[in-house]
Amino acid sequence: MGATNNEMEMTAFLESLKKLEQLSLTQQPLLFVLNSQYVIKSVSDTKDGPAWMKSWKKRDWKTANGKPV
Repeated sequence: MGATNNEMEMTAFLESLKKLEQLSLTQQPLLFVLNSQYVIKSVSDTKDGPAWMKSWKKRDWKTANGKPV
């Protein structure tokens, strides 16, 4: 079965971060322009609440319903 849109959006973001690390560009400010609410809410605190990643980490990388992230 193919990946979901959310999985593809997150994969693209994570691969971008990996590439920046490979290029040793981790010690300078970066601005990501994103249109995926899933990625934004996963990694950024917003007016709607803290980044989902914070809760996932506390729950051993599981969603609120116990499924793996």
